[in-house]
Amino acid sequence: MENSPEVDEPKVIAIKLPFDLTERILSFPFLHAIRERYPKADLHFITPKKEIEVLNLLPFSAYYHEFDEDEISNVFDVHRYCANAKIYNVDLFISLTNSFADACLGLGLRAKKRVGFSDNWKTLVLTHKTPRPVGHHLVEDHFALFKELIGENVSTKLRVMSRDLTPIVPEWDSLPYIAIDLYPLRNAVIEPEWIQLISQFENQRIVFFSSDEAVKVQMLMDHFLASLPKKNLYVNFVYKNWIDLGRMLAFAKGVIGYAGPAPALSAYVGSKTLILYENQDPQRTGPFYFLADVAVMGVNNPTLVNSTRNSGSLRERVTFDMMEVAKKAFDFFKL
Repeated sequence: MENSPEVDEPKVIAIKLPFDLTERILSFPFLHAIRERYPKADLHFITPKKEIEVLNLLPFSAYYHEFDEDEISNVFDVHRYCANAKIYNVDLFISLTNSFADACLGLGLRAKKRVGFSDNWKTLVLTHKTPRPVGHHLVEDHFALFKELIGENVSTKLRVMSRDLTPIVPEWDSLPYIAIDLYPLRNAVIEPEWIQLISQFENQRIVFFSSDEAVKVQMLMDHFLASLPKKNLYVNFVYKNWIDLGRMLAFAKGVIGYAGPAPALSAYVGSKTLILYENQDPQRTGPFYFLADVAVMGVNNPTLVNSTRNSGSLRERVTFDMMEVAKKAFDFFKL
């Protein structure tokens, strides 16, 4: 994209980010595009407090204005939040969500231009709006807002990456490692499928982490590690925040995990990422707009699914043939 000078180029831009962590990470290509288009503007991100540190992986500076879950749920909350937000002289406000309350933040901040997805009452509070595309990737949804604002498309070949990171796992270069996300827990145990997968590896250094429920996973780690074959070297990685997690993922020679925020983060920091999809749609949420190579298994290739069983939740999940996953990992990570 080429930056063309504009008389009314915004000096202050406020952007309401999604609450869901995966969606927040998938908003990064849009944030990169906005920064590239307006390199001199002050960026203000209205963002959930939970895992807010993930924004520090962006390779440019911005102001963060946090909120708690359910803090901005109606127009009365909007007035209170804007009165205390300390975001002044907003030229451009962009909402990346479908929420009417979120769209009203632009009015509360007195933004000159207010951009968002159009439906129902939101059309009354937005100056630039477009219907959310149907059946497209989340990143393409966000790019539709960019086109509505700028009048130009963002190249679908755009691939972005995090800022430079430093390693956190010792001897990462002399003892390269694979990272495996043990989340989610099902029936209060670490998924037995991981043991089947790891049994296919030999002479590998494998770093285990959990992208959620870390405390519960740690309570199960001793038993899990004792059940693993002794032909590999295992590391239990406990991280303080998502910056440390990003540092670990960035220097892995490959990352394996079920679909969610951790694989999206892995792709953003530049690691080859193998993602196991169950009932999710990779065409909607796959981390394909990041610089790293990504491979998906599951819903897009039913032949790789071994069976279905009830996990005790409201929906059935697929059980992967871990021998096939191991074959894919060997080829994809060049083990």
